[in-house]
Amino acid sequence: MITSLKKLSTRIAIIHNIPKVFFKNIEDATFFGDHLFPKWEKNVFARTDLRKKFELVYNKFKALTNKRDRDRIVHTFTSVNEIEKLCNNTPGITVYELKDLPSSIHEELDKLFEYLYKTAINYHGFESYVKDSVHESINRFNKKNELEVCPFCGLEGFLNLEGQARLALDHWLCRDLFPMSAVNFNNLIPIGPACNARPAKGSKNILIDNPTSKARVIAYYPYLQHSGITTQFKFVNEPTISTFGKIPDSDWNLTLSPVDPTENDIYTSWISTMNIEPRYLDYIRINILNMWESRYKKFIEKHPRLKHAQDIDELKNHLTEWQASFDIKNVPGSILYVSFIDFLVNHASDAYLFGLCENFKRR
Repeated sequence: MITSLKKLSTRIAIIHNIPKVFFKNIEDATFFGDHLFPKWEKNVFARTDLRKKFELVYNKFKALTNKRDRDRIVHTFTSVNEIEKLCNNTPGITVYELKDLPSSIHEELDKLFEYLYKTAINYHGFESYVKDSVHESINRFNKKNELEVCPFCGLEGFLNLEGQARLALDHWLCRDLFPMSAVNFNNLIPIGPACNARPAKGSKNILIDNPTSKARVIAYYPYLQHSGITTQFKFVNEPTISTFGKIPDSDWNLTLSPVDPTENDIYTSWISTMNIEPRYLDYIRINILNMWESRYKKFIEKHPRLKHAQDIDELKNHLTEWQASFDIKNVPGSILYVSFIDFLVNHASDAYLFGLCENFKRR
């Protein structure tokens, strides 16, 4: 909900055609062979165990005597790959998790899609065939979206550099529950490490409200175009010198809301999925309230033409210029700093601003 994203584009996405062709033809197949795969697959993966993984699934599938069980497996593959429709809670699309399928085939399906995701898309022969890699495709995604900050939280760096672990490709429908969408690039989203881990997104089922009631919701989908959010910081009781460094939570608040009220469903989903509220509050508590004055002071002292403000109007001008240096796509924490500085410029009392002026002059 921080910024609208353009899709990750890569020829690696053709990896999804392998299971797509396989599950389209498996019911009518009388033997395991080339007819179950795209023509290009055989040469590309000839020296890998990919076919063996598929054959294990094929054998377990054919061992199911109840056609309804077999149909459910094929239908599940189709339905769980309608990623955007599932997030939108489109009527008529049934949600099946792995546990809803016949238990005899669970392990084989899980291992097959784990292999596709962890091994096949990174296999050098496949990278040569598609002339691309996951690392390079993420670099293009970042360039297209002009990102250096995680677009899901706005708090952490989003750098995909050689010499460090690459940015994760998150399974928007988590792989533990929905393994059959593991290599669908409509379901694979570059994401920051803190957002990708618990207690943020982790392995949450984003399609339900909570693990107990399991009621379906309209879920936030990263490639959905939206109007974004507003953030409003407010001091309920403005700090004094005596409260510096130990401002109680009761003296301030942060209000978040969708710009477009009709987008409240996806806003609520984003807040819950990314565990936004406690993260934002703690960022303000630790990073802004404790450190903003020293950060602002450094900004002024390093600026080629600014000096510490002599009066309130000059301070407001300096703060406005400082605020302009915060870009939500390039500077971590900007989404909250901009809101905080907006309060100082437009809503803080003259008494508080005068005290700031005097403090900055003395330092």
